[in-house]
Amino acid sequence: MSPPKSTPRVIPKIQVDEKGKLPDRSGPIALRDSGNIEDPYYIGPDAKERLLLASKADELFYQYMDNKTSVARPGFNPTGREVQLVTNTYEVNSFPTKVVYQYDVTIVKAGQEITAVTPTARKLVWASRARTEKFKNIIYDGAKLAWSSISYDDPSGMVVQIGDYAKKELVGDTTNSFRLMVRKSKTINLKVLELWLQKKCGFDESVLEALNFLDHLLREYPSHVYTPIKRAFYNEDEVGANLHNNLNVLKGYYQALRPVINGRLLVNVDSVPCVFWRKATLVSHADTFLNKHDWDKTAKALRPVPSEYGELGSDAHMFVEAKMRHLDVKPVFPGCTVTRSFKIYRIAYSNANEATFKYTDPATGVTKEISVREYFKRKYNYELHSPNLPVVEMTKKDTLYPMECLEIAGLQRYNHKLDDRQTADMLKIAVRRPEVRFGDIFHAKGKLNHGKDPVLQHFGMGISDQPVKTKARLLPSPTIQFANQKVEPQTQGRWDLRGKKFLDTNRVPLTSWGVGVFKQGGRNALSKTQAEAWAKAFKNQYVGHGGNVKSDPHVMEVTGDTAEAVLRLFNGTGNHFNKRPQLLVFMVPNKDSWPYSRIKKSCDCRFGVPSQVVQSAQISRMNPQYMSNVAMKVNAKLGGVTCRAVSKNPEANIRPYSMFIGADVSHASPGSLAPSLSAISVSADKVGAKYMGRCETGHRRVEIIDGQNMKEMLVPLVDQWTKTVGQGRRPTNVYYFRDGVSTGQFAQVLEQEVPVIKDVIFHGSGDKEPPKVTVVIANKRHHLRAVPAKNDKQAGDKNGNLLPGTLIERDVTSPHGWDFLLVSHVALQGTSQPVHYHVIRDEIGHTPVQLQNMIYNHCYQYVRSTTSVSLFPAIYYAHLISNRARPHENVPGKAMPTTGPYHKPSTNSSKSKSNQPDTSDDAPPRLLPMQQNETRNHLEMWFV
Repeated sequence: MSPPKSTPRVIPKIQVDEKGKLPDRSGPIALRDSGNIEDPYYIGPDAKERLLLASKADELFYQYMDNKTSVARPGFNPTGREVQLVTNTYEVNSFPTKVVYQYDVTIVKAGQEITAVTPTARKLVWASRARTEKFKNIIYDGAKLAWSSISYDDPSGMVVQIGDYAKKELVGDTTNSFRLMVRKSKTINLKVLELWLQKKCGFDESVLEALNFLDHLLREYPSHVYTPIKRAFYNEDEVGANLHNNLNVLKGYYQALRPVINGRLLVNVDSVPCVFWRKATLVSHADTFLNKHDWDKTAKALRPVPSEYGELGSDAHMFVEAKMRHLDVKPVFPGCTVTRSFKIYRIAYSNANEATFKYTDPATGVTKEISVREYFKRKYNYELHSPNLPVVEMTKKDTLYPMECLEIAGLQRYNHKLDDRQTADMLKIAVRRPEVRFGDIFHAKGKLNHGKDPVLQHFGMGISDQPVKTKARLLPSPTIQFANQKVEPQTQGRWDLRGKKFLDTNRVPLTSWGVGVFKQGGRNALSKTQAEAWAKAFKNQYVGHGGNVKSDPHVMEVTGDTAEAVLRLFNGTGNHFNKRPQLLVFMVPNKDSWPYSRIKKSCDCRFGVPSQVVQSAQISRMNPQYMSNVAMKVNAKLGGVTCRAVSKNPEANIRPYSMFIGADVSHASPGSLAPSLSAISVSADKVGAKYMGRCETGHRRVEIIDGQNMKEMLVPLVDQWTKTVGQGRRPTNVYYFRDGVSTGQFAQVLEQEVPVIKDVIFHGSGDKEPPKVTVVIANKRHHLRAVPAKNDKQAGDKNGNLLPGTLIERDVTSPHGWDFLLVSHVALQGTSQPVHYHVIRDEIGHTPVQLQNMIYNHCYQYVRSTTSVSLFPAIYYAHLISNRARPHENVPGKAMPTTGPYHKPSTNSSKSKSNQPDTSDDAPPRLLPMQQNETRNHLEMWFV
């Protein structure tokens, strides 16, 4: 991995005294005081708002606060057959029996009652002996709230003295005296939670408070035993899996409360892999980052070099520092007497020979200037192996250590992007067969050991050891309709294209098309003869599927800059046929995404011509199946449709004048300042098999689509739908499928996105009323899993996975609202993951059969696949659109990408706000518009 280039900086030689102090802290090398950090949890006196922001309760609870996002469950689906499943949930079989008191916790500096303190100070104060002796059996959320079965009535508080050792953790603080106040605020009413689960009362603040308490109660004990990361707990004693470049993967024990149907509360348990830094020296990690594997070579790479402006800089240094900044490390070397850990502030340019300070010899009393290397030799009788390595500065004031003497401390998550090899290795670890996945889940349940959890026992909360079983339905699969035959996939969820003609093919005969072969040496190099042979075979394959092709392609070799290569192929093809090209095919030597992006940008925004990129390795194999797969994509880009799904149940048929809209927002890579991209897909035929799509930039990391963006994207697509599908009439039924929003954002979708959709369609329609809208949120980021019960072998496939069509709507779904889990695909790898659909508005009015079976049927008409897909296609297409439109960013043609594998993130990304939502009023730069001409590329499925 080559380090990214960055702006160099001037770093002077370090001078420190015998205690490691820097006499002048005004220069660039000076350590930074953190000062007083504003308390992120203080938001004012409103108890409800404080509770929502101060607590760490799962957003799952928030959806119940607004009845506007709740659609009453209209019943259950009776179609198909019943199957027995085992889930990864466990019932809470006894609620706490003791009275629970809630307390407001305030921690301030003594004598400065309005001065907020850092989270570290809060943690140290709460862990102090003075607190533990006075307030026992109390659960603290780390911010503003605490709970106990004991009534503490003294509101005066107490002064807590932090010992000298602990005080060292308080970077920038000059005091070790704090005032802790624990004031009783209310009694938690757990009975109201039971009433709400049984639908005997509405959701209010008291229900949220009860859920919040149980949530913290559940995590209290494992948080002290294991390393908590969000909702998962990681055991340092577990044997992890090695990942390329000194990383380690551990499987965590995930748990979360889930209020469910039938008045029950469940605990969702899962096994969640996470990447950690391996416990090794910093220099060994630097070795692997720079691919040197030699300390002297690493030291040389980390040395600063003068730039053309005379400044010192080092790409390798900046790269390694960006990786290691803020890591917790501990000194490890022979004779070391330091037992505490430190946090890295930065890596200095000076090495152990250059960093000097004044040292007073305790034996002679003589003071003289010595280097860090000499100090370690005298103090610890330790000779540094590589004194040319840089020294490392800590956030603790005036503390330096040689890089080779530091080791990663404890479990620390690796928060950086994995490279291709690491990603491949991680997938092998994370993708597990059902028996392995559920074995890990049962192991996690055993390690959480709810039955012997002392905190749960103290409060009287009990959790079953037996997983919840549920009765699901296996929905009937649709019939797959091609132009010349029908296919019955049954529960296989897949078919092939042999002997089948596409349902619809290109309306305009393909008479002007070109194939460009990127001339490049290497293993996958292609000759023009090979390319011509493949192009001819591909033409025959496409014609065999019904494609309307009237000429052989113009084949030519292209070299040099990608954009210039596209221009040469476009002009060469146009001149050869004396006609504007209708399709350009590019044969590339590898899966390099950068040339791919340049090809798409030129074809979409410069020439307005459909394009297809194929791999040279596949060309040489002359595989008919690969040609058929490419033909599906080409056919869709030219206006065709592969097939359609015909429902076996008339209730699931599409109603007249129905439009399907899918929406998704994709965000840039971590560290990138590129804007997020909002994308929508709109159905372009009466059966919802064909789609159009548009995309536009939005504020960085903002998930809700801006109203103006939604309008600009939707207006031309609605107009096109009205002209073609509606034959002059606007849609009366609109299905809006949304991906990527959390439960806490459901209301925002209804309040900000849906009104724009209705206004755009209603405007100029001539109708007396706006269209009826059904809004469905699809979520794949959840931890609910299921496998067939042992007594129902017909509920799963040969790998033990759920069959396509498995519908889960009982036992583990919401107690208030209409949600369901649907498996609509065959899991080729790992454990099948159902999509969790939430119906948050249903103005059209559906029965379960009408909506659920329709969603399942549509998963069989994804245009570029011979399998059913896991997600409703409108959402799938929106996701494709947002990714495919990234090359449309208005940046110089030869600039590197602003996101993705070729993006070079800022080395200061940890200090920047690149990973935070951009809430400014400044509009991000717009995407380049797609070229519009007679090819109609912008109105066809250019994104598949």
